[in-house]
Amino acid sequence: MAKNRRTVPDRAEARYERFRHKMVQRLSSDQRRAKNHGLARNGRVAETLCFMALIRDPARRKRPILPVPNVSCTAAVRQFFRADDGEQAAHLLPGQISIDGAFPWLFLAGPAARQLENLFGYVEPLRVDYNKADSAAEANGLTDAFADACRRVLTSKGEAVADIVAAYEQVWRPGALAAFAAAEAQKRSKPTPPPIERGVGMEYGMILNFEERMAAFEDDSIWATYEQLSILGYYKVAMEDAPRQLQPRAIREILALPPA
Repeated sequence: MAKNRRTVPDRAEARYERFRHKMVQRLSSDQRRAKNHGLARNGRVAETLCFMALIRDPARRKRPILPVPNVSCTAAVRQFFRADDGEQAAHLLPGQISIDGAFPWLFLAGPAARQLENLFGYVEPLRVDYNKADSAAEANGLTDAFADACRRVLTSKGEAVADIVAAYEQVWRPGALAAFAAAEAQKRSKPTPPPIERGVGMEYGMILNFEERMAAFEDDSIWATYEQLSILGYYKVAMEDAPRQLQPRAIREILALPPA
């Protein structure tokens, strides 16, 4: 029998299978990963705010800070590992916090200093679209929200647990949501797949422009933008629930760390 040189017997079906396996199924599996990455970031932010409460305590602080400290958030400098297999190491925290130009762990000693430094090194191995979504959010206010929340705790004078919760709920949460929304708006300025058109009547529920959307997804840049928008959407979903690290018991565990 003659060898069949045609490796793709049905090009239309091949396009559909590529769309179904490489795109639809991957996006479906990424929904949990995107939400979990957002949840993990929120938890690490809450922990960082706890350490800000330790730093503001003169009895714990190992070096002086200004009456109104200069708090900034810049590019990460700590990283536990590098990713492989085509993935990238996505940091959980939005960036590196500095207080009056110094790393924050330098204001503490003992386990507290070590744990705070570790917070800035946590990463997850994720596809490049996660880092692109993160970078867009950071450029649109996520790093500012993180720095502002840290500054809020450092300069507050109330009960520590209440100040930490207030900084998270009143500064970090609305600031992060605004950053994700701004990043989405920026992404939507690029070419994206046409919106779904669904039928009515006898065609109720059918996607009328399925072929048009499938053709758009053949463009890798359009698909990447679509994925990044989806990731940003799940980051917003992750903001709906307070992380366990914001519970009073979890906060007090950090506040009770030995001073040296």
